[in-house]
Amino acid sequence: MKIVVKNLMLISILLMIFAPVGYANNVIQQHANGEEGQVVYHVKYDYNAICKVLGISQEVYDQYWKEGLSIVDMADKVGLERREIISYFVTFHYQEMQKWREKGAMNEHQYFTLVYDLKDEITDFIERNPNKQ
Repeated sequence: MKIVVKNLMLISILLMIFAPVGYANNVIQQHANGEEGQVVYHVKYDYNAICKVLGISQEVYDQYWKEGLSIVDMADKVGLERREIISYFVTFHYQEMQKWREKGAMNEHQYFTLVYDLKDEITDFIERNPNKQ
């Protein structure tokens, strides 16, 4: 009975050691075969640049935000059309995605997948404000 338990423990230990190696080799092989993993595309917005597009100061932006105005509401308040704000964000994301592509962090398939979802993401971002009532 002791021999069986020792053998089971030895097999378990070997499986725990070699399973991650097998997984890593599988991921490497997938990459070599041109299969894509998932890219987590995340950018940090430059609020000074957003204020500049809106033609307002950071203080005014902060006040509008506290009042519950979204970016598109702020644009409307200062006389900018929605398409102008959307154009800014599309250009911003295009430039960011090109940087990722140049670094090799994003391939063509991943790029076009992200572009497909970009309109909804931009719309959500410019219409959102958790202070809105």
